[in-house]
Amino acid sequence: MQRYMVQSKRGRPDGAGNTEDASLSPSTPLGSTPSTSSAPLPHSPMKNDEIQKLNEHFFKMDSNLNKSRRMAFTDSRLLDIFSGMCKMPFEKHQLQPFDFRSYRGYQKQEYVMLFNYANTLPGFQELSNASQNFLFRIACGVDFVISSSYYTMCIGTESNLLINQDGTYIQMKPLPLLGDEPGTELMFTKKEELEKYKNIIKPRVKSWIDFMPHYEALDPSFEENSILKALCCWQTAHFNLQECDKDTVRKQKSLLTQCLLKWCIDTYGDEEGPVRAANIVLFSSSICSEVMELVNSLIIISFFEIMDCDPLINEILSTTTLFS
Repeated sequence: MQRYMVQSKRGRPDGAGNTEDASLSPSTPLGSTPSTSSAPLPHSPMKNDEIQKLNEHFFKMDSNLNKSRRMAFTDSRLLDIFSGMCKMPFEKHQLQPFDFRSYRGYQKQEYVMLFNYANTLPGFQELSNASQNFLFRIACGVDFVISSSYYTMCIGTESNLLINQDGTYIQMKPLPLLGDEPGTELMFTKKEELEKYKNIIKPRVKSWIDFMPHYEALDPSFEENSILKALCCWQTAHFNLQECDKDTVRKQKSLLTQCLLKWCIDTYGDEEGPVRAANIVLFSSSICSEVMELVNSLIIISFFEIMDCDPLINEILSTTTLFS
């Protein structure tokens, strides 16, 4: 999929940059929804105070997820965990090096965290059981991509560390071996170990090279990132949810766009705000593409039993359990 090069307009004087192609304009009503997929059904614009409450809900969802990760993966004091909005769960000194040999995918507690996140998405309870099932699976992938990128950006790409959602990091300077280089097999005791390494590390290196520069150029704030994550959950799941749930999807995407537009207008002003919101919406297609690549690599790992995963990851990746 062709990725958009979306650049942040923060600090750029006089609204520099071409805004003619933006899918939102200053005159765009809050009820309209630019989309990288199908056009939404029309929904009445919400009042500003309703949008503000919904935005605060999305910020709290992401903050609670960060607090859960801080509690699970760091030695932070309880006082630090319950100290207001948590925009970043890890400090640099708390990060641990990633060990592919001991890696088994998500731990059970992480699925619980992501279930709590998906379960509090507005509109989730309106879905059929099968669609709730699928949206939860998609939320796991979307969170992995967006949270890893956001944490990496917060730590700073100049550190050359790619941060995973569990507070582990992969050193990216020099770039890790991909596993295809001549003689690489001599560094591994078993062929299975080499295959595991390649299927884990190669997608992460690709993400660092191809995706992180675009995400860093977008430079989303915590608030923008929170709304973007929720939008991408619905956007990525859209075509595979049951037909009876499609209107709920369109409604939620419309509401999220209203939330994003209000936040951007309040932050950047009436002229630049809609352009900023449009750039973020356009970038969601890159997130969806990255999630699909992640799922494909996990399917390979699962199908060929390259990694001893938690049984739940096998179920999440299986299409046979989705509508049973």
